[in-house]
Amino acid sequence: MVEIKSKLLSSMHLDRSYSLFTVKNAAVLLELFNLLDVHEIGQLNDIQFTSFLKTVTAFSHDSVERVFKMVDNGNGQITWENFYLVCAILISLKDRTEKQFLFRHSKIVFGLMDEDGGGTISAEEFKRYGFLFNLNDQSIGELFQEFDVSGDDELDYKEFRMFAMACIDKQRELEQQQEEKDGEKSSCIIL
Repeated sequence: MVEIKSKLLSSMHLDRSYSLFTVKNAAVLLELFNLLDVHEIGQLNDIQFTSFLKTVTAFSHDSVERVFKMVDNGNGQITWENFYLVCAILISLKDRTEKQFLFRHSKIVFGLMDEDGGGTISAEEFKRYGFLFNLNDQSIGELFQEFDVSGDDELDYKEFRMFAMACIDKQRELEQQQEEKDGEKSSCIIL
């Protein structure tokens, strides 16, 4: 699970029906964006955005750079819309509602993960950004071939949507198994 180090973001939640921020929270986020936008150009550069992510998350430097490359608008800048999207993903991770978020916004997420714009996502592309949905390589690897119906080692949008839902379920299953193992170990220690 992603650790949010910002008290402001920690206090926010997404609407359960649509996986969007409330109007009040969106207004607060816009104020934050405007504070970060010291050049007042309506966009954040790589330094502003990566500093923000490093401050509010425990993401590694590599992960922060991957997120920037994913949402950069092509000229090294992050727009308000993409800033909002990243914050929404972070909140869905914090609240463990990433599956609902992915379901509601699967077309947008698919577009972001499709680095080459080819209309498909490879296992490598998905692994590169899986951390944004609390997924590890094991859950991705175990399921990718099952959902690659066409057999071309890439997922189109429909395959991606089903695959993403299954991956999240598989990840939760693996986490539950680990918790059970940890619980058994601690009960043995107590006895």
